[in-house]
Amino acid sequence: MKKVLALKAHLLIISLISISLSMYAQKSDTIKRTVVVEVDTVVTGTKPTVNTTTGEVINQKEIQPPVFYRGLLVIEGGVVYNDNVMPVLLAGEFGLARNFGLDARAWYGSNTKNGNKYENGFLGVGLNYHFSGEDSDKPSKFDPYIGGLYGKILDASGTAFYAQAGGRLFIFKSLGVFANLNVGIVGKRGTNLSFGLSYKIH
Repeated sequence: MKKVLALKAHLLIISLISISLSMYAQKSDTIKRTVVVEVDTVVTGTKPTVNTTTGEVINQKEIQPPVFYRGLLVIEGGVVYNDNVMPVLLAGEFGLARNFGLDARAWYGSNTKNGNKYENGFLGVGLNYHFSGEDSDKPSKFDPYIGGLYGKILDASGTAFYAQAGGRLFIFKSLGVFANLNVGIVGKRGTNLSFGLSYKIH
């Protein structure tokens, strides 16, 4: 009888040890997976998700908006290239939708050359269409667009309408460079090219 009780006690102890080892192994595996996910998140910038059915950790890359999107504000400063005078330009564009932006820009400059005074000024608003693409884990840094610009001529009477095309290249997250070509359609204004710096306000 004593031998039977001793045997049962040994079996009970062995069972308890086995259960304890199994629980410890599961806990260690969970800790290991958590550490791996945290390290991977720091290194790659990904966000982990967990499969609710299996409990398996799945890595997902962080999706970011395109280079131009609704609610974005871009401020620009630069110059307008001209033979006789190079006006200073200030501009801003607000994202009305994913691909459409409301553009406002103004430039003015004056210069006296060979006794003649040259002026070039404009204040207007326009609408641009952006080829900005879709949400992606690696959005493009280049923001090309086409559009139109209408406004008041500052150095003379009357109004003018321009067709325009341009692009921005964001070298940093919020800071980039731009170039914009305006072609005069109405108002006897010629073609001009402006360039300078762009800054995003998210």
